[in-house]
Amino acid sequence: MNFNEDIQISIIRLFTGEASPEEKKSIRAWLNQSDENKQLYNELKDLWLASGIKTNADKYNLEQAIQEFREKAGYKKQQNDGRLVIFNVLKYAAIFLLIVGIPLSYFAGKHNNIVDSFSTVTCVLGDKSMIYLPDSSKVWLNSGSTLQFSNNFKKGERQVFLEGEAYFSVVKDKKNPFTVKSGDIQVEVLGTEFNLKAYPDENHVSATLVEGSLKVSGLENPTIIKPGQKLKYDNQTKEMALFELSDTSPETEWKDGRLVFRNESLEELEKKLERWFDVDIVLADDQVKKRRYTGTIERESILEVMSYFSLAQSVEYKIDGNKVTFFNQSNK
Repeated sequence: MNFNEDIQISIIRLFTGEASPEEKKSIRAWLNQSDENKQLYNELKDLWLASGIKTNADKYNLEQAIQEFREKAGYKKQQNDGRLVIFNVLKYAAIFLLIVGIPLSYFAGKHNNIVDSFSTVTCVLGDKSMIYLPDSSKVWLNSGSTLQFSNNFKKGERQVFLEGEAYFSVVKDKKNPFTVKSGDIQVEVLGTEFNLKAYPDENHVSATLVEGSLKVSGLENPTIIKPGQKLKYDNQTKEMALFELSDTSPETEWKDGRLVFRNESLEELEKKLERWFDVDIVLADDQVKKRRYTGTIERESILEVMSYFSLAQSVEYKIDGNKVTFFNQSNK
């Protein structure tokens, strides 16, 4: 287990939203080294979310916090009990993050017209995460997603900001409305369960309602969604479309560790598989892109899943490091 200072700082920067693409890549590589690393990552995330302390740290306090973190972390790493070592490093990392991250969050918050500080939760590619918000609402984050919420969350309007995909189970509180903001879209909630998908690299935002009611507002007039309905918002045309769903599982079961797809082409599945397994997928030709599949992926390895796609139809694949290429058998 290698929990060096570079990884510690990279994780802290990830939680504050300041991590570079190279740092995110190093964190993914570190997480893939062992289940213990994943557990430690989750412990740090939980410590950060549970900290709940507020401070108006100035430059002097910030520098002092950095120095204290490095001294404490360096001292603890020399102890004999590995598990205790990591726990103490995480503890001081959480304190460091709290003091350093809040000023960063404050300035980021001003960009979004938020006057108080806020917390940021990031779920790396290839992973899933579940968190409790301060009002006890539950949020499941899908791979490559980020959620932000105010540290004054329970006072007045409960507002969160989403980039990526999340499933919400919202606690009812009529006096304090719950809203989710993502790009041009704002979702207003009373008490309900719904899925919101809003990845910045996709052309559409989609909201699928399981229970309760939603009001989705964009640049057009707001639309009310009923259970079993899915709304799609086109980021380019700014238009909304409402669909009736006979089965919501393809939209929601990712939170339970199952990737469900119904008559979807490989081209439609490409982004989902990339995020699910943290790989780069290449579809070699148009014929491969149009191959359609129905099925459920549940905790299978990348090799098992690729074999499924190649056995189901006349499609072959090759894996080169983190890159998976699909091609027709006739194009070998």
